[in-house]
Amino acid sequence: MNYTQVIIAYDIADNKKRSKFYEALKDFGLLSIQKSVFWGYLLPSERKSILSIYKEFCNIECDKIIMVNAALEQNINDCFGYTKDFFRKPDDYDII
Repeated sequence: MNYTQVIIAYDIADNKKRSKFYEALKDFGLLSIQKSVFWGYLLPSERKSILSIYKEFCNIECDKIIMVNAALEQNINDCFGYTKDFFRKPDDYDII
């Protein structure tokens, strides 16, 4: 599978919509690393789905989201406060 490592940060004004967006990102298996910042691995189709969710839950005129590639394998030593175990690849995840 062709996973991409991403960091997603967002600023959503409405509490209810922000909570729904937060839960949707968790459903993709992304990890919350700060209040409005997530990290994880996504397939190309999942990245497109996040855009759809943004359009559904957010006011495009005032709510913002940024999703960037995060090649942390090369820069893992530059991440402070996290253990290397935190940044697991999808193959390492347990299947329930």
